[in-house]
Amino acid sequence: MVFVLGICIGGAAAGLLERARASERQQKLTEAAAAHGALVQQLVDRSLSATYAMAAVLQQNPTDLASLERLSRKLLPLYTGVDNLQLAPGGVVRHVFPATANQGPIGHDLLLDPLSRDEARLTVETRDLHIAIPTKLRQGKPGFVGRYPVFMADSQGTPRFWGFVSAVVLLDTIVAFGQFDRLDQRELAYQLWRSNPITGQPETLVRSAAPLTEVMVSTSIGVPRGSWQLTVSPVTPDSFFNSTHLAELLIVALIAAAAAAVTRSMLMRPVELAQMVRRRTRSLRNANAHLRQKATHDSLTGLGNRALLEHDLNQAIEDAQRNMGKFAVLLLDLDDFKSINDSLGHRAGDAMLKVVAGYLNRCVGPEDAIYRLGGDEFVIVLKRIGDAGAASAVAGKILAEVARPHLVQGRETHLTTSLGVVLYPQDASDAESLLSLADVAMYRAKKSGRNQVAFFSAALDHAAQTRLELVDQLRKAIRVEAFELHYQIKADIASGQPVGAEALLRWRHPVRGQVPPAEFIPLAEESGLIVPIGEWALRTACMEAMAWNRHLGTSLTIAVNLSAKQFQDEALLEKVRMALAHSGLPAHLLELEITESMMMHKPDEAAATMRALRQLGVHLAVDDFGTGYSSLGYLSRFPIHCLKIDRSFVQNVPACEADATIARSIVSLGKSLGLAVVAEGVETREQLDFLRQHGCDIAQGYLLGRPQAAAEFVAQLRTMETAGAKHCETIRG
Repeated sequence: MVFVLGICIGGAAAGLLERARASERQQKLTEAAAAHGALVQQLVDRSLSATYAMAAVLQQNPTDLASLERLSRKLLPLYTGVDNLQLAPGGVVRHVFPATANQGPIGHDLLLDPLSRDEARLTVETRDLHIAIPTKLRQGKPGFVGRYPVFMADSQGTPRFWGFVSAVVLLDTIVAFGQFDRLDQRELAYQLWRSNPITGQPETLVRSAAPLTEVMVSTSIGVPRGSWQLTVSPVTPDSFFNSTHLAELLIVALIAAAAAAVTRSMLMRPVELAQMVRRRTRSLRNANAHLRQKATHDSLTGLGNRALLEHDLNQAIEDAQRNMGKFAVLLLDLDDFKSINDSLGHRAGDAMLKVVAGYLNRCVGPEDAIYRLGGDEFVIVLKRIGDAGAASAVAGKILAEVARPHLVQGRETHLTTSLGVVLYPQDASDAESLLSLADVAMYRAKKSGRNQVAFFSAALDHAAQTRLELVDQLRKAIRVEAFELHYQIKADIASGQPVGAEALLRWRHPVRGQVPPAEFIPLAEESGLIVPIGEWALRTACMEAMAWNRHLGTSLTIAVNLSAKQFQDEALLEKVRMALAHSGLPAHLLELEITESMMMHKPDEAAATMRALRQLGVHLAVDDFGTGYSSLGYLSRFPIHCLKIDRSFVQNVPACEADATIARSIVSLGKSLGLAVVAEGVETREQLDFLRQHGCDIAQGYLLGRPQAAAEFVAQLRTMETAGAKHCETIRG
């Protein structure tokens, strides 16, 4: 009887255990699906956010592709997982950013292609972002595309469909970002799928090699106008717990053999079950805490992210208002951090960011908080700060810590940072304004020479507003081509004959008139607008030089300055080739002027670019020579045609012996390398005589002629041609 009772009790106990294990198995599946689904959700949200940012800029200026290209370069590192961004005006893909991405989608008509038209038309009809899942992208790999329809108002103010902004994410990225390999390692099968919004049929995005089994759990991933499902199951129904079945049989056998032991075990089961519930509750709590941590903290440094910063700033404002307190916000940006990524690689850059995060933690107190906004930008909130002096002291410590030599991959690396400081409530009373004004102050620190601290002030705010207005006016000037080129003649010192001219950029503002180049050119370089402006200048200079050479029967060269951003532009070679082709100007009559610093920033890449330009037949000149490296060793590495002595060494010769020595040395250096030497800023007969005496080849300056608009410059050439030998004799002295 006891044995039978034992069997009954054992069977009941086994049933209870099996139900508990089934519950535990279901809980583990639920956790796995939720954790990996959250990662996919994060990837989808991040990639779709990129389309909103691109669409906002596009609606402001649909023709400014250069700005969109620059924006894409900034967005893609922030929106990890996005392979490329696409613009499809009228539904036809015309632009893929970055330009180095696979160009396969170019020309793809989304509204006509049977594989994409239904979902594309649905996107236009609903006027909302939509996710399309082609089986295979035009790039040749499977993935999904987030398409956002862009509408722009016509002349009557009626919104009209312009086209699509799309973000492309490869399925390989989903697998990696969703960490599905960990599911394989845990012997879990999975399937990421959705219901087609048109047909209602299920469509699979990603699935494991092993099929799903009957025991499965699904979690929902929110996407625009629908949802995806991530379904997870054991590879075999009992893959989690195969080893426990033997334990069940042993328990039943033991209970059948000894009723007392079984009875005792049954009495203890409620306690064990309660303990198991507590363990599972604790595990769930930890999993939720982990998910919250990932949502509010930077995965690389462990610092708070932008979302946490905004929350904490608002909380700090409430606390300060309640306690009549003050605090400071420091925004810092690492100076020229891109060069570390470019020279040592992104892994070294990530290691450096972790080091900097550690330095910052040592510089602040336990109540203060540090956040990473992304890239190389950090924000520090100094709570309960007494005055600006205390904030300045912390900022000084940060400058000193960051400026210490760092050992990265066995190489000593030097780094500096620029900080902007804003005080609450003195400067602003809301979170958005505090961050915006801190950014203005940080920009001022960079403008002042970097590795500095700048506090926000009303004057800075005014300067920032003025700068923004001028940048906006520059953009309008690009659209209406409000620029013009003036030309300054260059003459052979020995013969007196004109040999060419330098094209100098001018901006005729509709209200201010001529804006000084020293005012707008640095701003154009900082904003990146110098690239489209420089392209216009190159194209215009080639056309006008070809026109006057053809009209006058001359072969004068035209010199055009390149900015640093133009020189680094991957499309530079093609733009030069197109300017020559459209104008008909022979390549040897075009001279591109670059500075020493541009060549030495990345000398190997610079040398490759210069060799490619020389292969086109273009001549290259080093502008402002003598103000940089001025080394025979580096000059011999580059395919240079000409050296231009900086005007600062010409203006005081021959009276200043130091400048005279430098000028003679540059002429001698150029001659030893077989280079032509041009002297800029020649304004007096004495300067010209000195240069002739020491073998300088070409002169340029007010003595020979001021910069003039194209028509006046042609008139000057005609006058010189008429004067003939008399004019040449004047130059020869």
